[in-house]
Amino acid sequence: MPLLLSFAALAVYVRSPSAYKALKDFDILQLPSETMLKEFTCARLYAPGAAAWDSHIMEQAKEYMHLQQGNAQVIESEATTAPRPAPKQEGCLIFDEVRVIGKIMWNSKSQQMFGLAMSPADLGKLQDIFMSMDPVNKNQKASYVLQFLWRDLTSAKDVIGPYYTFEGTLGYKNIITCLYDTMRVFHKHHFIVNSIVCDGASSNLAVIKQLTGSRRSSFGVLHGEPDRHKICAHFRNWFCPDVDVFFIICPSHQMKNMINALWQSKQGRTKQFQKSLYSGGFGWTAIELMWERELARMSKNIAREVPRMQRSYVERDAWTKLNVPPAKIMQQEAVLAELMQYANPKGEPKPLNAEETLLTAEYLLACSQLFENGMLSHSIIKDGNSAILNNIKTGYRYFESWLDTLLDENTNRQVGYSEFKPSAPKETRFLSWQTWDLLRVMFFGICGLTESFHARHPEHFIQPLRLNGSAVETLFSQFKHRAGGKLTSINYETSLRSVMMKQSKRSSVHASGKGYRDVALQVTEVPLKRKVAKSRRKE
Repeated sequence: MPLLLSFAALAVYVRSPSAYKALKDFDILQLPSETMLKEFTCARLYAPGAAAWDSHIMEQAKEYMHLQQGNAQVIESEATTAPRPAPKQEGCLIFDEVRVIGKIMWNSKSQQMFGLAMSPADLGKLQDIFMSMDPVNKNQKASYVLQFLWRDLTSAKDVIGPYYTFEGTLGYKNIITCLYDTMRVFHKHHFIVNSIVCDGASSNLAVIKQLTGSRRSSFGVLHGEPDRHKICAHFRNWFCPDVDVFFIICPSHQMKNMINALWQSKQGRTKQFQKSLYSGGFGWTAIELMWERELARMSKNIAREVPRMQRSYVERDAWTKLNVPPAKIMQQEAVLAELMQYANPKGEPKPLNAEETLLTAEYLLACSQLFENGMLSHSIIKDGNSAILNNIKTGYRYFESWLDTLLDENTNRQVGYSEFKPSAPKETRFLSWQTWDLLRVMFFGICGLTESFHARHPEHFIQPLRLNGSAVETLFSQFKHRAGGKLTSINYETSLRSVMMKQSKRSSVHASGKGYRDVALQVTEVPLKRKVAKSRRKE
């Protein structure tokens, strides 16, 4: 069908659907059906809940089948010496929640109210609308939205999944229910889930412990075991028992947790890290002194050692703690090199705080191996001996060895030293038990996923950068941008629909664009005349 006729039909349908239906019944022109026009504009209801998303995920499954068929044709055309592995339709499920502004949730397509975001006292003049609503329907205030996204680990395919609205703070029982419904609708159309990525919220940690059979409090220490810090970070897939589902804490969130923990380690704050019960402390003071040295270099017109460092990154207000760049720069090579060079000067005596500076640098180096050169690296994990996985293990062993030292010394501690209790809320010499539990979930989750995934698909690799919650946060940013910064329960569905429409347009590349950038542009050379100022013309 000509594209011009499709646009004309769409213009008539948007203006008056009844007029378009009457025009189509004349059988004068071969016009597209109403379903095709709705598909073209994505003008359908993406209501909360998994049931409303069944048709969308079924269409995504058909597109994935075309992807597999196209990949098979490429494999046949390529040389048999280096075949390309076929997509396996197996990936991770990422979810995150966002707070929205409460209003009445109204579906303009079906002319129905499917949610309520204000109490009767808040409605004011809309009280008549509130009273006319059917009390049988579960209309509720929508303060939070829980969004799911499925990401393939064997291709670049992403599928936006269902979303759920909640009146108050999400409890772990609500998340488990939404997780079950979402996995059910994805597995119904053969989208296998082998891992779940989420942030380190307390409700998410409760979900992990509930599904893995762990206790609600701290994971604790396994006394008498070879690896006394090992935990279970997986559960058996409800809809595919042959596949284990591994939990992985979002690396970006966990990196911010680790840097914030170091920031807390200072006199007058909640932490005072010690590598040993009998050694001095270390923490954020070394970072503040590094910034003072940077200011001294700038005052003397000397090149900075850490050019991207800013004052706000060191002082760290509430907004800075939530951003990734301030945490990411702390465990990069520039900061590590400056601290090491200051603590070990060449040909000069060591400063008085050299030991504290070195301990802080070791902490940041372990974070760098875990995140910068590990979970947030652009490299891939081909097997259990990959360099990325070895970096992650090295970084984790630093914190494991640190805890072992404190536990062993606590067994035979000297008189006058307080008892070390890693699960106590007021323990200051090590990470909080929540941060330590989240770090263990991330570590054993990625190690278990790598072993399980490569056992089923040895020809494939894992790119750890795709195991990140930033995929859903990027959607939230696009939704807020479209809503003018005010994301509400009303415009959430329309913003989601707009983003999905753009993705469908990007996925369908027109044939006329093939090889466009490969063709050299033939242009006529025109001599350029340099403009001369009027004062020079008089001369």
